[in-house]
Amino acid sequence: MALLLIDTSTARCAVLVRVDGKTIQTIEIGVRGQDARLAPMVREILAKAELAPKDITRIGVVIGPGAFTGVRIGVAFARGLGLALDIPVSGINALDVFALGCGDKEYTAGVCDIGRGETAFRLARAGVLEGRYGTAATQEAITKIRSFGMDKTVYLAGSAAHQISGDSLHDTGQHDLDMARIADFLLADELPDLDAFPWYHRPPDAKLPAKVSGGITS
Repeated sequence: MALLLIDTSTARCAVLVRVDGKTIQTIEIGVRGQDARLAPMVREILAKAELAPKDITRIGVVIGPGAFTGVRIGVAFARGLGLALDIPVSGINALDVFALGCGDKEYTAGVCDIGRGETAFRLARAGVLEGRYGTAATQEAITKIRSFGMDKTVYLAGSAAHQISGDSLHDTGQHDLDMARIADFLLADELPDLDAFPWYHRPPDAKLPAKVSGGITS
């Protein structure tokens, strides 16, 4: 098994290879032009692992939450490579990884800042994901997460953890995705089986014009 992981959902390019129990990864922070850097980074990490593209047997890619363009870059690259190699491509939601990555705590939540005063969240109890992905105004999200914990401490991980922590909500300090942890979860089949399509927390602002009779758009 040779696993390739890709994350361009935030202001970074992160690539990891896990083969025969060995992990090789590279991360570039604050990358501009992720579309230009991703392919060379994959080539470089495969060379370090002494692998050819045909040796890859599985691909995983972070599908969100994250920047609209960044998510699309990673997903498009992963799907294209998977199609060319005829191998499976798994979608990975960062919220799942954060919710499951808080250790052996009873109540945990993956929380990500999605802008406009809103927070996306995913809940887990004793290492088991519960319910669906949630998005809400930040104060409403806080109320829902506290209610989930039933007055007990809820341990938080993700980009919004430091913003909403307090009282019964504890920031674990895990604000960025750990690529090696994702590989562990994926290879152990502990993550939901998601298609490799971008996960958008809200519809895009720009919409195609509506068609009207006569071929004229409005």
